Order: sequence, then C-alpha cells, then structure tokens
Amino acid sequence: MEIKKSEVIFVEEESFLFTGLTEINFDSEDLSFSNSYIFALPDYKDYQEFNNYFQIGVFSAIKHFGIGNKIEFTNQNELNMRKANKNFLIGPINKKIVSKTDGLLVKDRALMLNEAQENYYLSLNNEPQISALTNYLEETEINRVGIISGKSSGGEGEQLFKKSWFSEDRDAITIDASSDSESRIENFLDVSESKQRFNKIDKASFAKVNFVPRARNDFNHIIVFPENSTELYRLASLVRFNYGLNYEIISLTSNLQESLDPNEIELHDIKLVDHTYTNKYGYDLAKSRSFSLGFDSMMIAFAISNNLEGKFKGYLATYELVDGQLKASSYFN
Repeated sequence: MEIKKSEVIFVEEESFLFTGLTEINFDSEDLSFSNSYIFALPDYKDYQEFNNYFQIGVFSAIKHFGIGNKIEFTNQNELNMRKANKNFLIGPINKKIVSKTDGLLVKDRALMLNEAQENYYLSLNNEPQISALTNYLEETEINRVGIISGKSSGGEGEQLFKKSWFSEDRDAITIDASSDSESRIENFLDVSESKQRFNKIDKASFAKVNFVPRARNDFNHIIVFPENSTELYRLASLVRFNYGLNYEIISLTSNLQESLDPNEIELHDIKLVDHTYTNKYGYDLAKSRSFSLGFDSMMIAFAISNNLEGKFKGYLATYELVDGQLKASSYFN
C-alpha cells in the first residue's frame, strides 16, 4: 500500500520572525505511524536541567498537536537498537554516539539531536542561525556589511558566516575589537576625523557650535560576533555612542550561554538571531533552548514518521521538510 504524503503549509508573512506555531491539520487517515517514539537522552544525573526542560518541551508538543503515540525515554548510553528500529528514535545527543548510530536506522524512523550525515537531525549548533542571517541579507539585497569581531574572534560561527558571505560577489568591512575597542570602533565608523574637525572649530569659535559627526554610510548593517552577552552590549553601545544610530546591529547567539538581558537588547536596539524567546522561559537561554529543542524534535519526528511534508514553525526554528531534506532557519528577535 502506498502511503499518501500530506503537506503542511503556513503563511510566510514576516518569515524571519516568529509569528506562531504551525497548526498541523490532518484527518486520521493521513496518519500512518502508530508505534512508540523513543527519546535517547544524556545521563539524567549529569544533565538534569537539560533533560527536565527538554521533556517539558516534548510533552508541550504532545498536548499541542494531540499526539496519541506512546512515549519512552532512555539513556543514550543504553540504547537498544533493535527496539529503536521497530519504533521512531529521537536522539541521541552525544556527538560520538550519533556518529556511530547515524545511518543504522531507516531514514524516516529516526531524528538525531546532533549533526548527522545519513539520518535527519536537529541541533543547537549555529547552522540555522547562519542560514537565517544570510537569507535575510540576500532577501533585503545587501551586498556590503560591517563585521565586528569580539574576543572570540575567528570562532566557528564567525568563520562559517564569512565563508558563506564571501562565496558570492559580496563585500565586508571588518574590525577586530577584542582590544582597544573604543578607538577601533571610532575608526571603523570613520568618525574620528569628524571629531577632530569639530574640536578645532569649537576652539576657534566664540559661539556655540552645533555639530554631529556622521558615521560612514557605505554599509547599513553591522554583524557583531561577541564572546559573551556582556561584550555584545558593550560593543553595541560603542557603535551607538560613536554616532552609529542608524545601523542595524545584528548578532548570532550560538556562542552565548548565559541569560540575556532584554533591557540591554532594547536599549542598544540589537537584533538577535536565535530561537524565539516567545515561550515560557524567554531569555533564559539554557532553559529556553532545551524546551524549544524538546518541542521541535517531537513536532518534526511526528511529521517525518507520518510522511507529512511542507514548512513548519517551531520554537527553535522554521523548518522545511521536502523530498527527504530537512532545513532549519532561526528567528530574528
């Protein structure tokens, strides 16, 4: 019997923003999978917080989509492959275990939670964020950007973005602001000469001089690659302080682990590329990402196992599941 493939489509208005979860509408005859979903997770003693919020995300998805299948959780180090083959496996998370498991399971009966070559996978790596950033810049027809490197200069996320960005006929003005940040950003924005002219005029004039230096206008977007959130706020504030009020400041967050301060983000008008913070854990990255990964892995596993195709909005990313390929793109917050 040939299984019918159903499509799930959402409206792509403001596709770079989170506009709500996908509503999967289906008839019971569309569902072909009735076995269990088995989650292979890290040891509970060592990863208690992750497991807790991940499982809350899983059960939230079960409730949201009305999933009636049996759910099992197991230690990824004690994975029973024979049992997994009879059901649908979600996980493992450990990179080495994923590498050993990848390709041993039927493609439409597994969803790894780390990078895989043969099976479908979801991951908390920077790939979806870079995809979202490059797609956003392409769709807005941006060919030149400014890049500010913090103390993590040359990190994986920065390297991958530059590799993607420079693969086309595009340009960037880059600066290493890991030290002497204030003067380097001042020069980067080309306002140092304007300040010097102002000082000369101000000293020579008896009247009050109203003068605002102009930051360079050969690019309008600045991508910041910080070591941590504190450095992100500091570098963004230096851009604004040095008359860079009209730039769109964007930062990937895959390198950030601590909770974010929404007041600092709003104050410096920073656009963050990450999972959506529109969930119960908001800007608490550890809890929020774990919850989002649990929710989305259940949603995508449900779609794969029931031969549903199309586009899906989860908490972690927007997904496109078509012709045996799964692509993810993060949100702009």
